[in-house]
Amino acid sequence: MRKMLLILMLALSLGAAGIWLLQQDSGYILVSFGNTNIEMSIWVGIFLYVALSVVLIWLFLLVRWLASAGGLRLWWGSFSSARHLSKTAQGLMLYAQHDWQKASQLLSQSADKSSMPVINLLFAARAAADSNDLEKARQLLQRLKISYPNEAFSADKLLAELLIIDENFVDARPLIEELYRAKPSDRAILRLLADTYYLTGDWRSLQKILHDLSHYGALSRDAATNLEIDTYLNLLLAYIPDPELNEAEQQDNLIDLWDLVPKSLRRLPELICAYADALQKVNGASRLQPIIAKALNASWHADLVERFGQLQSDSPQRQLAVAEKWLPDHVDDPDLLLALGRICRRAELPGKARDYLTAATSINPCPETYLELAELLDSMNDQSSAEMYRHGLLIGLQLER
Repeated sequence: MRKMLLILMLALSLGAAGIWLLQQDSGYILVSFGNTNIEMSIWVGIFLYVALSVVLIWLFLLVRWLASAGGLRLWWGSFSSARHLSKTAQGLMLYAQHDWQKASQLLSQSADKSSMPVINLLFAARAAADSNDLEKARQLLQRLKISYPNEAFSADKLLAELLIIDENFVDARPLIEELYRAKPSDRAILRLLADTYYLTGDWRSLQKILHDLSHYGALSRDAATNLEIDTYLNLLLAYIPDPELNEAEQQDNLIDLWDLVPKSLRRLPELICAYADALQKVNGASRLQPIIAKALNASWHADLVERFGQLQSDSPQRQLAVAEKWLPDHVDDPDLLLALGRICRRAELPGKARDYLTAATSINPCPETYLELAELLDSMNDQSSAEMYRHGLLIGLQLER
């Protein structure tokens, strides 16, 4: 407040001084131009001179500013940038509206003068691919790499994605593997590589990058777990024994594959069933019996019960004793009764086998159980075997209808 009061007093003093000077008779100035004469006091002349000088200097600085980069050029640059930014926005809106062809054309044409040309070219390429013009997409991405070398990685990443969508795995795989070697922590690259291996059924290669997928957070926890299950399941299902190895070496080879499966997944019924089927190929049923028994003790599953009943054990009596321990808790389970019947047949206990199989057919009459019972009765020279074959056949026909 005091500062403002002092300024006001100073301004009033200067004004009063100026008026006093103007009133003093200290000479005059005469300006003659043709028939026109202008006469003023010297103080008025000085005032006009100063004022005119200030105005001229201000106009000179204004013109200079307008002509410089901060003036007309800056304004024109801002206007041009806004105009091309508007075209970019229009192109992105067309892309969002699935008008791929127009979006690609508008985005590519406005790229050079856009404030974000990389975005223009990336989306222009994606729009071209979405309009089934992959060759144009390649050209736009090549243009991006030439104009902006630092964005070559992004261009190749998008190209790899477009090739995978086009199911061109021959070109996509080497490109994506090269990008993975250059930047193994890139989550998008990891997902693209996993997609490539998954879609081409290369489960061995996919298994090798499971750790990186989890470590770098490329997938959510649930998605990573499901991918692990799919990978190891397909590895076990696709297992083919090496003919150059003996039986023991083949079994060891398969056990090594099973050891790759994380412990948290080894209790899953679908993986154990796949492992059981693979062990059957190398006569490794003896190794499998305790695994299935442990899994069934932890969690009951029909497929595991079926695999247990089909195991060709060296000691069917011991196998039968294990299975019968489950009977009190699953007395009406047709899968367990069928498994017990099969084990009794291998243990050469036909009477007991017939009882179990007959009980199974009464609970769940199905062709498989009737066939097992019919074969048993046929081996016992029981004439009712023909009736069991007929029942099984009729049920099978009904199921097909």
